[in-house]
Parts: sequence; C-alpha cells; structure tokens
Amino acid sequence: MDIVIIGAGNVAHCFGHLMKLHGHHVKQVISRNKAHAKALAEELHAEPSDDLMDIDMEADVYLLAVGDDVIHELNDQLRLGRRIVVHTAGAVPMSAIARISVNTGVMYPLQSIRKESKNYPEIPLLLEAANDEVLKRLTALGQSISASISVMSSEQRLQMHLGAVFCNNFTNHLIALAKFYCEQEGRDFSRLMPLIRETFQRLDKYPPENLQTGPAMRNDQHTMALHESLLKNYPSMAQIYPLLSESIHQFHK
Repeated sequence: MDIVIIGAGNVAHCFGHLMKLHGHHVKQVISRNKAHAKALAEELHAEPSDDLMDIDMEADVYLLAVGDDVIHELNDQLRLGRRIVVHTAGAVPMSAIARISVNTGVMYPLQSIRKESKNYPEIPLLLEAANDEVLKRLTALGQSISASISVMSSEQRLQMHLGAVFCNNFTNHLIALAKFYCEQEGRDFSRLMPLIRETFQRLDKYPPENLQTGPAMRNDQHTMALHESLLKNYPSMAQIYPLLSESIHQFHK
C-alpha cells in the first residue's frame, strides 16, 4: 500500500520502518518539525514536508502517528474525503477523527516503542474501523507487520491502554524510584537487576497472582514498619509504599 505518515516520533518511526520492510511504500512524512520530517523521510525514502497543505492526495492510507492533543487539532484542520485515515492512540476514540474522513480507523500498537531501537519487539495491534471495507484494508496492512491482530471498540482499547499503563509505565516508574533510592543511599542498584529480570521472566510461565511474595503478602507489619521508617526523606515513596502494600494485602486476603 501507499502510505502517508503524519508525525515523526516513536510510533511514526516504528510503523514507517516496519511498513517499508514488508513491502509498503511510504510516500510522504509530514511533521511540524521540518528537521524531524526530513530525517525520517530520508530513512524511508519518502518526501518530507512540514505543511499539511502539501499532503499527497494519492495514498491508500493516511497514518496519524501523533500525540493525543494533535489528533484533535488535525480533526479541525485536515479534510481527506473518503480516503482511509487512521490514528494510532490508545486513549483517543475513533470518533476524534470523524471530520477528517468518512473512512476512519485505529491501529494502536500495544507495546512500548522507542525510535532509537530498530530491532522492534513483538507488537500486538488493536484495530478499529468505521466500516467493513476499512477494516478489511487495515487488517491486511496490520497482518503484514504484526503476528497479533485484535479488533476492539474505542472503549475496549481504552481499557487495554489502562492495563498497559499499570504493566509498563507504573512498573518502570517503581524501578526508577528504586534506582533513585539506591543511588541516594549509596547502594549498588545493579545488584537488583537479576531480581528484576527474574520477576518479568516468570510471567512467561505463571500468572502474576501466583507469584506474589513479600511482607505485604504475609501481612508482616514489623518489616513494613521498618521499611517505612527508611522513607522519611522520600515523600513520594513514603506515600506509595503503604498504598501498594495495602493493595497487595487486600488482593490476596
């Protein structure tokens, strides 16, 4: 398919490279940052632009790989008639681009993506489409770049997005807090890396509810009180620790 990508961030890089790798033709990359548009376009052998007025009107799919706020702006600025227009956001409903085209859809990558990495991990795609013909085209496009395709409504996709925030964003933040604490206290954070790897590798074999350990699971009030006493100079962690401990206790009670 002939593709126009609007955006030049992480998702634009990922989808652009995967589509090019699997035989699609990225005709154009449009970004408000001209340098970013040019850099990605050169990698994809596409035409760059920083002006929506220059958009190529002869593509099969127009991919809006931009931030959530920008999607709403594009809905006011862009008019593509009956051309297939797709956004890639998890928490934005398909209706947010209804003014751009009558043939709209969503192709949300349920994965943490960084443009610096060209060895992309498995990327499940959640699809939504305004009609059967758009769904057919998006399914074909999705299956060419991913082995995992699911069709979901905007509400279902938002629920999965929330799950992703808990699984990825929150856990990463907790690890960042642990690293910060170790550095502040002069402890070697790298000694926790085997534990971190084992924590996530176990999830390939067992459900997470069967893997829980620790003082909150045992309702070990003495150990938890000792931990909390160490967090007097860390107000954010001092708030999080009892909340998570109580959540673990109630979940397994």
